[in-house]
Amino acid sequence: GLIQFSCSEKQIFWNLDRTQWIRIMTNLLQNAIQSVPQGRKPLIQVRIQNEASILIIEIEDNGSGISAQNIDQVFEPKFTTKTGGMGLGLAIVKNSIDSLNGSITYKTQQYKGTTFIIQLKKEA
Repeated sequence: GLIQFSCSEKQIFWNLDRTQWIRIMTNLLQNAIQSVPQGRKPLIQVRIQNEASILIIEIEDNGSGISAQNIDQVFEPKFTTKTGGMGLGLAIVKNSIDSLNGSITYKTQQYKGTTFIIQLKKEA
């Protein structure tokens, strides 16, 4: 699999709990990789954009996408698009990001992939 990383700046410093942030990113990346159907080469793109008042982190996969009937359940604890696994990942991710006063949304195209978008507000 391939993970491509792009960032609007060489370094961005953010006051976050390192362990929590690693858990968030690990969950999202594992999820992204596991959403790619067999026989398709995973391509995961991580983009970080530092803007005046927010930090935007996008994680895009070329997986199966989320089907219409599942759209509303993505962040529920029992939900998973994986064949195996618990699916607790995204609920934990959402709780963590909520606790950081951030937001996580996504856009998805069935059979083409999903992009998760995290927005973190800058401290005043």
